[in-house]
Amino acid sequence: MKSMKKILLICFILITCTFYAKAQQDAQYSQYMFNSLVINPGYAGYKQTLNASGLYRLQWVGVDGAPVTQSLVLDGSFFGDKIGLGLTMVKDKIGLQDLTSTYLNAAYKLTVGNGAILSFGIGAGYNQFKFNSGNAQTDDPNDPTYALGQGTFTSPDIRSGIHYSTDRFYAGFSATNMLSSFMDYGSTAENSILKQGRHYFLTAGYLIDINDFLKFKPSFLIKEDTKGPSNLDINNFFLLGEKVWLGASYRTSVNLLNKSGVTGNVRAPDAIVGLVEVFATDGVRIGYAYDHAMSSLKGNDFGSHEISLGITFGPKRRVPILSPRYF
Repeated sequence: MKSMKKILLICFILITCTFYAKAQQDAQYSQYMFNSLVINPGYAGYKQTLNASGLYRLQWVGVDGAPVTQSLVLDGSFFGDKIGLGLTMVKDKIGLQDLTSTYLNAAYKLTVGNGAILSFGIGAGYNQFKFNSGNAQTDDPNDPTYALGQGTFTSPDIRSGIHYSTDRFYAGFSATNMLSSFMDYGSTAENSILKQGRHYFLTAGYLIDINDFLKFKPSFLIKEDTKGPSNLDINNFFLLGEKVWLGASYRTSVNLLNKSGVTGNVRAPDAIVGLVEVFATDGVRIGYAYDHAMSSLKGNDFGSHEISLGITFGPKRRVPILSPRYF
């Protein structure tokens, strides 16, 4: 067991090395429910142990310039489980742009009746963008966005979130790119590349005991940027013998806020996702997700593939904590 964790830790170090020198809109994930810190800093320290998780996603395989995303998350609980601290790193490449985001996250946790935990989190960090227009094909060769050639820009950012959980229910709300609307970038090209819309995430889920072997966990995630259609994920998971999660997600766009000026079909299915998470040993989990496109990409790609790896470090607690395995 110890040797396996050492090997997996080396894998994390190699993943981390690929982030150096590289930090567009928020990346897409299918396994966010097993890695919630990437969208909500209030999740920091939730599992009350020291955790590391990594993710690699190939989106729309076969489509030129399609997104490739890597993420690394480290978090733990400190000071009598009152404070959660975490580090998140995301590298996202799409088309002509590379983005590396690095955030330090902190959450303050309150016990609010019957063991429920209410957590308030904030994350501060930076986004580093690389833009290379050398391979761009444009109708206007004088477009100032593409006249830049190759450029690297860095901008600060803040995100915040709140997370509530019991041993059977959880809910969270968070906002990212909170500084974007206040930033005044110098050049036209720089403004076009760095300007990111604020994103909001609302999620909740519930665990239902079917029998001693089988548990059912429905959940949802709403993603909102206030400019285009809202995105809705509906997830259904089954836990088999405390060892294997099997589930499926349905992702679609909706117009929850009845926004005016939104172009395109605001009620269009995007993808169906199949997911599996396996607890290979105590403290080690491995996950895989496959997205089948239902949008205009249907039939023009080979799906999206996402693998994840999670490790929990440290001794077992004298009092078992069930909810981290579930949420």
